[in-house]
Amino acid sequence: MSVKTPVKRMQYALIGLVVGLVVGIGGVLVVQNMNNSNGSANVQPSVVFDRIVQKSELVSASQQYNITDKSEQPAATFFDLFDIPFTDTSFWYRYVGTIKAGVDLETAEFSQDGDVLTVTLDQPFIISNTPDMEASGVLEENNNLFAKIPLSKVDEFQRQCIQTSEAGAIDGGLLDEARANAEQDIKDMFNAALGNAYTVQFAWRTAE
Repeated sequence: MSVKTPVKRMQYALIGLVVGLVVGIGGVLVVQNMNNSNGSANVQPSVVFDRIVQKSELVSASQQYNITDKSEQPAATFFDLFDIPFTDTSFWYRYVGTIKAGVDLETAEFSQDGDVLTVTLDQPFIISNTPDMEASGVLEENNNLFAKIPLSKVDEFQRQCIQTSEAGAIDGGLLDEARANAEQDIKDMFNAALGNAYTVQFAWRTAE
């Protein structure tokens, strides 16, 4: 069966919907409480950084996608001389899901030079690609008496949709948005605990 690439029919929405899903509001409240109880003068930047990295991942961007395309299996042939009637099949399939991207905080590093704080991070990556199975599925099947669409072909098409959605998200700048949002989230947390006494900058490791 030949499966058509569904890029042309891909529709994306809600880019950058989730900002700081894991450590956002909760993390800011933690450092705010720490600030209120101890006073900003007593809070060390390294302590704030330790609080930030207690979560292993920071989800900083999210994107929904909707892929609809047709998959066809051509008719069988008789020794390549002519097509055998009633042996071709096809189906229309819709695949809907959500991709989340973020950074790994377990590998984050921190350094301080006076009032300049430097946070070093690995490049953002796709954390999850979760299908919405209630919205996904075969829209239309064109079977016949002599040929049915096997389940393995549908599974193959789903795998291609996952690959296509992730490639489209990366090409569309989802990882760039995750990087920018992660920087803003971490800056907000430092500012919530320390005020504006420090400048926070970032160093991103080169992806392997």
